[in-house]
Amino acid sequence: MRNWTFKPDINRLESDDEVAQLTGKASAVLKLLASRGGEVISQDDIRHAVWQDVHVTPDLVREYIFDLRQALGDKAKQPHYIETVRGKGYRLLGGVDLARSTLPEPGPMRLPRIAVLRPDVLDGDLRWQRFADGMADELITDLARFSDLAVIARISSFGADKSRRMDKIAEDLGCEYVLESSLSVFDDRLRAQFQLIDGRSGLHVWAETYDREITSLPEVSSGVALSVGNELGGIAGAVNRAERRYATRRPASELSAYENYVAACRLEEHFDRESMRSGLAHIERAIELDPEFARSHLIRGFFCDKGLSISDERSPSEWLAETATSAAQALEIDSRDPLILSFSARTLASTGNLPAARSVAIRAADFARNESIAALSTASALTLISGNYALAEELLDVAFELAPNPPSFYSFAKGRNLLFSGYAREAELSVEDAPEFESTYVIRCLAQSLQGKRDDALRTHEELVQKCPYFKFEDYPESLGIVSEATLATYEEAVAKLSL
Repeated sequence: MRNWTFKPDINRLESDDEVAQLTGKASAVLKLLASRGGEVISQDDIRHAVWQDVHVTPDLVREYIFDLRQALGDKAKQPHYIETVRGKGYRLLGGVDLARSTLPEPGPMRLPRIAVLRPDVLDGDLRWQRFADGMADELITDLARFSDLAVIARISSFGADKSRRMDKIAEDLGCEYVLESSLSVFDDRLRAQFQLIDGRSGLHVWAETYDREITSLPEVSSGVALSVGNELGGIAGAVNRAERRYATRRPASELSAYENYVAACRLEEHFDRESMRSGLAHIERAIELDPEFARSHLIRGFFCDKGLSISDERSPSEWLAETATSAAQALEIDSRDPLILSFSARTLASTGNLPAARSVAIRAADFARNESIAALSTASALTLISGNYALAEELLDVAFELAPNPPSFYSFAKGRNLLFSGYAREAELSVEDAPEFESTYVIRCLAQSLQGKRDDALRTHEELVQKCPYFKFEDYPESLGIVSEATLATYEEAVAKLSL
């Protein structure tokens, strides 16, 4: 007779030489029997506990008992594990140890913590040490703006003993990431070097060198601090990317709120239905564990918005309603987050509330100039909602400036703004840097059509349909949230010239 360990968190039985995977309901039945060790439990009690208000027959209970016996290698007539007590019910005889739950408990999201160490000044000049310290102070302040990071206070991080190994420094400071930096000055140029180290593994996860001409020192200091902050924080930042490797392919139920959040961020970058399903499961678990983390609701909104164009599992109106709900929940929690504001603006526009949408988009622009991806998102909202291409272009420039090595979707966003502001050729060239996105093919097709390149546009349309069989030009303005009259007129002109 084997001794089994039952892990209800993952619906699994384990022995020294065998593993048995249970269904959810079979696991629930076994958990009930194990929790009432040796007690006879009636079929009615099992039905009520496992299925609650859903009506099931006694035969179904017997089927799950049979499944459990199969998994355990047990026999009804000579039971070692589960005994049938005629006329009364079932009891667990022994041989099955119930493992303690390892599931994360609901509660505040535990964010990754980062410590900014005091910079090294290579020539030892006291003046430049003061400058470097000031720049590090600005960086600490900038990093603290990101809702998905926790920053160790300066008084602790600057006092760290840098002669110790990085993993020991991280342990001393109680953080996962350590940012070290050095400053050197050559004639009229300043060089600042940064390295982000994972304190758990000792690995370098990000590094960058900033060379600046020494003109206005305050501008140099704030500019470098802002650039570094944008490289590290936020959805597309180095910390989020590094954390994703810790959010393994385990089910959402086994991960913490933050692990589910970063797993969803990773999956949100993919444009297929399976990634969307998995991503939704992760982000909904993150919300279950911590419903007060605003950006989890935002990421859920991203998935629902994507569902409008890549999934027919729900109607467009249902996807739109889910998107609007998530955006409203995120905005209620944090009304100053520019990424939430810009997404909410687009959602309000999609649901027909144009005055509110335009107001929220302008509010987003007020907060968006310090975060690259927020500037990008706000630029998109302005293009689609108000047709304010000039302000959108200004924010796009900010986005690229704050992200020296931007992801490919930046080029798509710029291409879209170029298309609707009357630069079809430049738009076609810009989106070529983002071939993985379905919308790239839309913008390229429209740009080619406006240039009179109908044959090229038709070939692009064929590629688009292969990539996204459910795409329809008539649905796209609504799914994207185009409500600006000027933007919509350009779109309709391009579609008309295509003459499908």
